[in-house]
Amino acid sequence: MLTINIQAQATEKVGIIEENGEVKEFVVDRPGWEDQVGNIYQAQVSKIEKGLQAAFVDFGASRPGFLLKKELPESRKNSERKLENMLTQGQRLFVQVQKAAYGDKGAKLTANLTLPGISVIYMPFGGYVAVSKKIAEPQRSEWREKLGSILNQEEGIIIRTSAAQTDFVWVAEELNRLRQQWKEISGKAVSAKTPSCIFEDRLIPNRLLRSFEPDKVDRVVMDSADLVRKVRQDYPALAGKTEWKKDLIKELPYSVNQLFEHAIRRRVKLHKGVELYIDQTEALTAIDVNSASFTGRNSKQHTAVKANRLAAEEIARQLRLRNIAGIIIVDFINMDREEDRSDLIHYFRQHLAGDPIRTEIYGFTKLGLLEMTRKRESYSLSHLLVDNSNSGMALSASTLVYMLERDLYEASYGGAEAIVVVASYELIELFSQLLSLPELSAKLSYTLYTVTDNSLRGYQIGFAGSQEQAEVYLDGKAAESIDKHF
Repeated sequence: MLTINIQAQATEKVGIIEENGEVKEFVVDRPGWEDQVGNIYQAQVSKIEKGLQAAFVDFGASRPGFLLKKELPESRKNSERKLENMLTQGQRLFVQVQKAAYGDKGAKLTANLTLPGISVIYMPFGGYVAVSKKIAEPQRSEWREKLGSILNQEEGIIIRTSAAQTDFVWVAEELNRLRQQWKEISGKAVSAKTPSCIFEDRLIPNRLLRSFEPDKVDRVVMDSADLVRKVRQDYPALAGKTEWKKDLIKELPYSVNQLFEHAIRRRVKLHKGVELYIDQTEALTAIDVNSASFTGRNSKQHTAVKANRLAAEEIARQLRLRNIAGIIIVDFINMDREEDRSDLIHYFRQHLAGDPIRTEIYGFTKLGLLEMTRKRESYSLSHLLVDNSNSGMALSASTLVYMLERDLYEASYGGAEAIVVVASYELIELFSQLLSLPELSAKLSYTLYTVTDNSLRGYQIGFAGSQEQAEVYLDGKAAESIDKHF
């Protein structure tokens, strides 16, 4: 059973994917974060590199994006034509972010724009019809013929696997909705400045919901009634599976804040004494399997095989949970037999199969280390959550503010008249900057006080209860350290 839980009341939106009651993945949509994948921009060519047959494009980010010749619709029509004959420096154009900026590399851009739906992907300048390879004949030809007949010469579509679960009328309606959406986007661009974002493809709910085939989803549960109405309207295939639970936070197997804390821990403890140590660097991720206290009763070799299987299963889970990508090196417990190593790789691949992001296992090196990669589609979770200026794995101040906001929402279910938060001056100031306090006040029914304590790096809920008791609690604090926020 697959359930998509979406916490959307708070400023930072979080999606939690459960399969049979186990958390498999969670995604975070933080305001101002540099995840621009899917966004469409009115941009300007800043430089043309003839040797690379590529252009650097100013789309409003801190670094220019990179646009290859093959990512231009004109290149598809005539692949022999040079880039410098298609674009000029200073030219304006529409671009879409394909891959987020990473490290010192700018975002990867395309001018082959796409507007994804549940059953079709609409391409305003596509010029072709493609059908998912998972749809068998004669359905493939039928879909291509029917939908191709209602496109103009410039338009294109990709018919997704989920189209096979519905009918032509519904898919045609979705196509028309996407066409109308493009009409509105391109109309907005007329008065927009250059560079500027003219379409924002939010991770939550849009990209998250589209990443699953509707027939594979059993429930979509949200804590926002407004978002439920919007999802039912925008995603009819999920309408009957979408429900509102105001106190969703109380029904989850783990709170979002607990998941955050687990996701940055270096040490992961498994059954019977097996442990993982996960170290992420700019170049690669190293995972060490430790079995010092493994409680196996069999031979040393058999014990190593069992411990490695436990580790492989959990590593597959952690890669998806933490969104670890790039080069990954795993130091499994040494196994002498080639047969055991091959069996472990096969077992590992079985557990990686459920990951929607492509992984590749290359095998064991001469030193006994397993080499693998996971496609990088966005930043890892630790990059978002952790203070990257710190050599440790401490949560950043921004992360702590959004965690505090979620705790304040959770506290509202306890019936308190007043809440007192104790935190550093820096965190209290950031709290006021990152959050809309009038909006928060309208949603929470209690009085919120903060007390400054610069000895704390994080925060504490110092008191939750009646207004009268809160005043007694605050009497023992220095007056200059107390603030009433609402």
